[in-house]
Amino acid sequence: MEKHFEKLLLCLGKEAYDEISASKTDFNNVSEIRISANDKIRIFSKKEIVFEGKKAVSAPELNNIFAALCEFSVHAYKKEISEGFITYEGGIRIGICGTAVYSGEKIEGIKDISALVIRIPHEIRDISNEIVPYLDKGGILAVGPPCSGKTTLLRDFSRKTSEKYFVAIVDERREIAAMNRGTPGFDIGKAMVLSGFEKSEGMKMAVRSLSPEIIICDEFGGEKDLESAMFAMKSGVKIAASIHAADISDLKTKPMFRRIAESGIFNTFVFLNRNFEIYKIADIKEIFS
Repeated sequence: MEKHFEKLLLCLGKEAYDEISASKTDFNNVSEIRISANDKIRIFSKKEIVFEGKKAVSAPELNNIFAALCEFSVHAYKKEISEGFITYEGGIRIGICGTAVYSGEKIEGIKDISALVIRIPHEIRDISNEIVPYLDKGGILAVGPPCSGKTTLLRDFSRKTSEKYFVAIVDERREIAAMNRGTPGFDIGKAMVLSGFEKSEGMKMAVRSLSPEIIICDEFGGEKDLESAMFAMKSGVKIAASIHAADISDLKTKPMFRRIAESGIFNTFVFLNRNFEIYKIADIKEIFS
C-alpha cells in the first residue's frame, strides 16, 4: 500500500484501519471511500462495493475522522471547506456533506459533518496519446461527468507534452500534480506547477513569469477563467483544461459555453465516459453543427 493511502486509512481510526488492511483491498482499483454518520464505511471500485465495514460510524467518530483528515487544523482548510471539499496528500479529494454556515450571501464553512466522499485519483500512463497530436490545432478541452478521468487525462497529457514543450500546470485544487512540500505526487513530466493558485490568477502569473507554451488547468469555467485564458492565448500559449458535462448536448447548456466556444481558446473537445474512455473527439465546427 502506498504511503499516502496508509496515512489516509489511519485517519479513519485504528479499528477501521486494521479491518481494511486485513481485507487486502486493492487500492489500485479503488475509486471512492464513502463514510456517512450512523452508517458503515464502504469502499468502491467504480460503482461496485469492494469493502464494507462491520459496524456503523457514529457522528462523533465521523467528526474525529474529518479533523484527522485536516491534520487537526480545520481552520487551515477554511477556504477549501467553504467550497465543499478538502484536498488530501496524493491529490485525494474529500467531498464534505453537512450544514452550511453563511456570512451574508457567502458560504463561510460547513458544520455538523454528516458524510465524507473520498475520491482516490490514479495514474493511467499513455491515456493521452490519442489527443496529443491535436495540440497542433490549438487548445484542448476534456469534457465528461464526474469520475470520468478528466484529471487523469490532463495529468498524463502533462507528462507527454512536457517532453517537447514548456508546460505549466495551474493546480487550483491540488489534484493534477498533488504537490506535497514542493514535490509532485504524480508523474507530470517536466511541467512546472503553481499549486493552490486560483486558475484566473495562476494563468496570468504563469504567462508573465514561466514562459509556458502550454498551460494545463482543471475544471475550467467562469468569467475570470475565460478572461485569463484569452490573455494566455493572445500571448501565444495553448490551454488544456477540463469541464463537467455528460455529452455534447449537456455541454451546450452550460451558461459559459457559447463564449468559451467562440473565444477560440479550444479547438478540440475530448469527450470521456465513466469508464475512463475517450469516446469522441470533435473540433469546434462539429460542436456547433
